[in-house]
Order: sequence, then structure tokens, then C-alpha cells
Amino acid sequence: MRALWHRLLFHLAYAFFKLFFAITFRFPLFVWLRIEGCSRVPRRGGLIVIANHLSLADPPVLWYASPRHLCFVGRADILNVPLIGAIARLAKTVPIKQRSPDRQGLRLAIETVQRGEALAIFPEGELSESRDLQPFLPGVLLILRQTRAPVLPVGIIGTDKILPYGKLVPKPAFGVVVVRFGEPIPAEQILSLPTPEAQLEFLEEQVARLSGQQRQRAQVQSPCDDD
Repeated sequence: MRALWHRLLFHLAYAFFKLFFAITFRFPLFVWLRIEGCSRVPRRGGLIVIANHLSLADPPVLWYASPRHLCFVGRADILNVPLIGAIARLAKTVPIKQRSPDRQGLRLAIETVQRGEALAIFPEGELSESRDLQPFLPGVLLILRQTRAPVLPVGIIGTDKILPYGKLVPKPAFGVVVVRFGEPIPAEQILSLPTPEAQLEFLEEQVARLSGQQRQRAQVQSPCDDD
């Protein structure tokens, strides 16, 4: 009975927030959302969705644009925030502790994909202040190896008009925000690449192509720099 009630509550909340964001994006935020490649999103089965991260507005924009529910990997401490924590639990958020190994969070992420959900990850790990695409963290590969689920790359453009870097209060964007879905990539195609570095680089290239961002390169110090 409890599980039935939870499913009913989930579907009611899903419909409510779809309507809520549809209204909010148009007014008072004055966002014209353009969704490209929506038909490429697999409607069923375990899926790993990876996207660039420009703004705190990225999760609601990506969630609204997706034709299926996305379970986001999020900060564990968000579950302790009144009301927001309750919504996060209802939305099946996967809590991850930041800046420390979190085996339990990783296990929950893997189980989410294995039970047929779509798991959304921002592999950069934090917002991009420079607007360049930052190097991806290896956690996404750990989930990929255990689940063998396809990876769906997504490019998000313009969310920093709603919530610029360092801001917590949204503002009217008066512009277009684009969510561009790529083609699903079979896990075997990624894991067949020779090294984890090559696999991450491949995923970065897919997202950068969709988002139009430059990839941020690691700074290599020259031996002469200390002279």
C-alpha cells in the first residue's frame, strides 16, 4: 500500500512540476526553451545522461526538457534542506558526498540505472566559471562499467542567463535556452577505448560538440617556468 501511494504521489508531483516549470520559464523568467533531438532519448531502460554544467538552473531545465523522468546525482546535504529535501527524495535524487569517496552514493547510482531509470550526471563535478567545458571526473566511468548502460550526451546552452555563476536568485533571461540531446552511445563503444583517459576525453568531445563549448585543458607547467 505504501509503495502504491508513493508511486501515485510521484506521478502527481511529476505532472505538477512539468506544468510549474512550463509556466515559470515563460513568466517571470522570460525563457524561450528550445529542445533539440528529443526523439533521440530512449523512453525505457537504464540510461546514463551526461551534460555540461553552466548554472544552478541546469537541473530543472534539463529535467523539464527530457521526455522521461531523470534521477539526478546531487549533493547529499540537499536532503537536509526543508521542503527541497522532501522534493529531492520524491524525485529519486541520488545523494553523493562531495570531495570524499562515497561508495554508498556510487552504489545507489549504479542501482538506479540497473533498475531501468535514467540517471543524469554533470561529470565536471562543479559549475564552470570560465564557461569552458571542464575535464570530466572519472565517477561516470565507474557507473558505466558496472551497468553497461548507454550514455546520452546533452549540451545545455544559455542557462547562465537565468542564474549566472555565483548567483542564487534567478533573474529574467529574456532569451533562448537550448537543450540539445545527442545520440545514445553504446557502453561497449566507450569502454573499447584503450584507457580511462581516452574514454573520458571521448565523452567530453561529445558534450562539447553539443554545447558549443571549448574544452578546458589541463595546464602543463614548462620546465623553464621556474627560471
